[in-house]
Amino acid sequence: MKMLDLLKYTVLVISLFLSYQAVEAHDKNFQVDGTYISTKRDVTGDKKIDIIQVQGLPYEEGSKFLKKIELSVESNRSTISVPLEAGYNPDLKVTDLNNDGIKDVLVTVLMEGKDRLISSYAFTFKDGKVKELEVPPSVPVMAQFLDGYKAEIIIEGQKPVVIDVISRKQTYEALGIYRNGKLNEPTELLVDPYSSLDLKTVLGKGKGLIGIQHVKGSDESDPILEIKSVWNYNNGWQLVKAQVKPVKAKNNK
Repeated sequence: MKMLDLLKYTVLVISLFLSYQAVEAHDKNFQVDGTYISTKRDVTGDKKIDIIQVQGLPYEEGSKFLKKIELSVESNRSTISVPLEAGYNPDLKVTDLNNDGIKDVLVTVLMEGKDRLISSYAFTFKDGKVKELEVPPSVPVMAQFLDGYKAEIIIEGQKPVVIDVISRKQTYEALGIYRNGKLNEPTELLVDPYSSLDLKTVLGKGKGLIGIQHVKGSDESDPILEIKSVWNYNNGWQLVKAQVKPVKAKNNK
């Protein structure tokens, strides 16, 4: 019986060694040509290390655009896969977002186009089951031009912020937004979705998220304000704070 036990022990050690080697081989493929991201954490809560990875299939050879992107978690010899939208430069973060003591997964993907907007995804894989946590909504704002070459932004629950946009006077007059400083008609500003969403430690509340949105004037090439918001998860995303910062105008020809 002792020889049999020794044999079983030897087989177990060899199996563990080979498994370790396989995991190490995974890490050597980290971020190959921007289409592969991998990390190791326990995201199921079973106290065992899982392999979390994002893989992408380029539109064509040499292309940075990924026509197919997939998030997967390898845990206890089984794989959970979640398809994501196409895009560029996927980014992967792992932390406890919903404060349940188990790490969650955050993925952001740069969308197609010049405006550098992102698609964002947050998931929990607790007990080996995937559930979407969703991501923070856009900051609730009202934004509009005012007479006198000014712009106003109102974030729900905060005082209005008014900034001067007279540096863009020539462009706005040529576009018919203003005439001699007076609005031709009520005109709202364009509020973009997030261009950035990253991890942020929220004092006394654990890990949260910090997002950046841009507010545009005449069109998508005319950013005039930046909204920086901090969010914490408590049975859903709660806005902790939001700040507004003017964006300098380009040379107005």
